Amino acid sequence: MPKFFSKSSDSSKNTPPRRRGGETERPTSSNLSERYSFIRNRTLTGSSSAQVASTNELNAELRSPRAHVHHLTKLRRRLLVYFVGALAAAAALYMILSQLVATYAVHIAVTTPNQLTQADASTYEQAIDSYYAARPAERLRTLLNSDALLRHVQALQPEIKAISIEPSGGFGQATVEITPREPLARWSIAGSTQYVDASGVVFDRNFYSEPTLKITDNSGIPSTNNQAVTSQRFLGFVGRVIGLAKEQRLMITRITIPSQTTRQITAYVRGVRPYFKLSVDRSAGEQAEDMGRVVKWLRTTGTQARYVDIRVEGKAFYR
Repeated sequence: MPKFFSKSSDSSKNTPPRRRGGETERPTSSNLSERYSFIRNRTLTGSSSAQVASTNELNAELRSPRAHVHHLTKLRRRLLVYFVGALAAAAALYMILSQLVATYAVHIAVTTPNQLTQADASTYEQAIDSYYAARPAERLRTLLNSDALLRHVQALQPEIKAISIEPSGGFGQATVEITPREPLARWSIAGSTQYVDASGVVFDRNFYSEPTLKITDNSGIPSTNNQAVTSQRFLGFVGRVIGLAKEQRLMITRITIPSQTTRQITAYVRGVRPYFKLSVDRSAGEQAEDMGRVVKWLRTTGTQARYVDIRVEGKAFYR
C-alpha cells in the first residue's frame, strides 16, 4: 500500500513539460520569431549566398546580392515604363484639349474703316454655332472641314469672303478671323443699299469705304415691281463684268440701265470715249474679253465711235 501511494505521488515528476501548465514560462516574441522562422509546410526557394546557385533565383524568396540587384533593375525599368506611359497619356490629353474649340472670339482679319460691332460678332458666332451643332466632332480643329464651314457661314452671311479658326491662349478657346468682301459697286434700291464684289456676290454689309462706282437705274420701271432688276442674278452679272474688266486692264467708272429695258447695261470705261452695251443673257467673261479686244482695235486704228454694241456673240457693232 505505501508503495502504491508513493508511486502515484511521484507521477507528477514524469509528466512531460508541455503538459505542465504553470511550470513553464510563456515564450516571448523573440523566441517565437526564431522558432517559426521556417513555417511548416512551406518551402523557401533560392539562396542568400552568392556562391550557391539556385533554380529561378530571380523569382525566389531568398536572393543573393547579385539576384537582388537584377530584381531592382527590373523594377526600375517597369516604373520607368509606367512613368513614360503616364507622360504620353498626359501629352495626348493636352493635344486633344488644345485642339478643342469650345469658345471663340470673333474679329475682322483686315483693317477696315467699319469695325465689327457687338451685334455683328454675335451674328457670326450664331452662324458658326449652328455649324458645330450639326457636326460636333469638328470642334476638334484637326477634323474641321474649313470649306464646308465657309459655305455654311456664307449662306447665312454672304459678306464673308474667308474665315479661319486659330488657337487662342487657353484650353478650348479659339480666335475666328473673318475676311469681308470688298465691294466694287453699290446700288441703292427699295430703301436699302446693296453691294457686289468682283466674283458677283451680292451682300448688304460693307466693312470697307463706300465704292465710287454706283449703278444708275434709267429704266423708268418702278423697282418695287421689277424683280429682274433687283435680282441677285442681275447684280452678280454687274459685279463679274467689273471684276473681269479689271483683268483686261479696263476700269469701269459708271454703269447705267438703259430706258425701258432690264436685260442690258451700259458700261463706261476710263480713258475710252465710246461706251459699251452689254447683255445680261450673255456670258460676262466673253463680253469683258470683247471689250478688251475692241479697245485695242480702236486705239490701233484710231477709230472714233460713240458707243460699241457687244451683245451679240462674235460680233461688235459701233457707231
